Amino acid sequence: MGRLLDNKARRKVLNVTGLQFRLEFPKGRGAARTPNLAALTVLVNGETVWPVAHAPDVSIEIPADDLLSHLVEFWAPLTLRQTYPVPVAATRPIDLRATAERRWDAQPAETAEREDAALCRFEEAHDLSHAFSGHFNLSPLFLLRRGDKMVVDTSAGFRLVDYDAAVRELTRLGDEIAERLEKQNERWSKLVGLWRQREAKDPLTLLAWATGLTRQVAERLTHEGILSAPASFADIANDDDEMRIAARMAAALPPDQIGAILRLIAEFPKLQAPGLDALAGEVSQFIAVRYANRRAHEQGELAARRVRERLGLGALEACDIAAELERLGVGLDFRPVEPAGLRALAIDGRWHGPIAFINMRGAGRNSGKEPRSNWSARVDLAHEFGHLLLDRGHALGAVEVLNSRMPAEIEQRAKSFAGELLAPSEGVAAAWREAGSPRTLAPLLTLTRDLQNTFGVTKAVATWKLQHATERIDVDISRLLDQIEPMR
Repeated sequence: MGRLLDNKARRKVLNVTGLQFRLEFPKGRGAARTPNLAALTVLVNGETVWPVAHAPDVSIEIPADDLLSHLVEFWAPLTLRQTYPVPVAATRPIDLRATAERRWDAQPAETAEREDAALCRFEEAHDLSHAFSGHFNLSPLFLLRRGDKMVVDTSAGFRLVDYDAAVRELTRLGDEIAERLEKQNERWSKLVGLWRQREAKDPLTLLAWATGLTRQVAERLTHEGILSAPASFADIANDDDEMRIAARMAAALPPDQIGAILRLIAEFPKLQAPGLDALAGEVSQFIAVRYANRRAHEQGELAARRVRERLGLGALEACDIAAELERLGVGLDFRPVEPAGLRALAIDGRWHGPIAFINMRGAGRNSGKEPRSNWSARVDLAHEFGHLLLDRGHALGAVEVLNSRMPAEIEQRAKSFAGELLAPSEGVAAAWREAGSPRTLAPLLTLTRDLQNTFGVTKAVATWKLQHATERIDVDISRLLDQIEPMR
């Protein structure tokens, strides 16, 4: 076992969209001696990604019963979990351990040990290369749900495939193995039975997997009526309950703070917002058709430019973000609440929203300005607008808190959207030229203040957009801007 097999003579490469597990069992006399052995190759969109990238004729010989055992044991986390067990912002599962180890350098030994154990359990479930006993030095094969997509992460790269199609393929793979083993020998009957009962889990356990909460916290919030336990595996897999999604976004917080955030969300009514629906549909289609392969921050900028066009805003014209959201039918809520670490949230689902909430407690919110004119609040409101427009594939529960579980690229897209909507690069570049194209500290400081007043943004956004606008014409003033605002 563990052999890499060259099957060039007898294999045709199929052009299949999405995730594909190609499993070939031996035929003839060999089939009777080793009925559980099979050659496995994994493809994404017809391209081989595992065990050897870009090698369609190479597979690995594996015990198929080991693979089925792995699917049985980890079916719930593989199909439901969407969060990392460690509070770090790794963009790929394959980079998670290295990112976590950098965090552990600054943490107490007890914290590092606890998080390492949790990460080991995560890797055991989501890295399918762990499924094969006796195999060593296999390249990783991570699967992790991300909304309506499934991450497939290997040494060949990071790919996103359709979640529903990926689950169907995992189901087909398990069924194929189960049928093979069942025909060969009754000693696998227990394993086959467990496979067919793989979704028969306790509702609170399923809720915990889907939200990233501990089972104890999930039970408490359900008992209090804040969360609802799923009626079935399909119910929780649908991922269309905004309260559960919000719980997942806030799951890294202490339990009492999670409860406080969810109770706040429960106050919001369900609103009709046909204007938002129409604009979100147009902008999402615009990105999907023309710019689906662009990086997240580029998509955010392009979407913001499209919105500014629709609003008829000139390059040097400020956006009245609160008024525009209300015009689209979005409910707004500005007030100070606990926890102070909650900056903002956007909710839009079956029972609540669309609502954009801005917490007026915290740094930058006590300027004395009316909330709608507060620069920090305006930036967060534009950020939530980005979520409401671009992240509507499932019920939305975007909770902006420290250690939020929002995927990194989703946050990058919303951040870029907010910056470009409020302070477009074209307008910032024009202001820089009108100021004499400054490259020394004092005039740049004056320009930064002018940009804040013109566009109604924080110093962080003004300097970030100024750097971005000047970089486009190969001007590097980043070190000077670091002196003005290092945390941009």
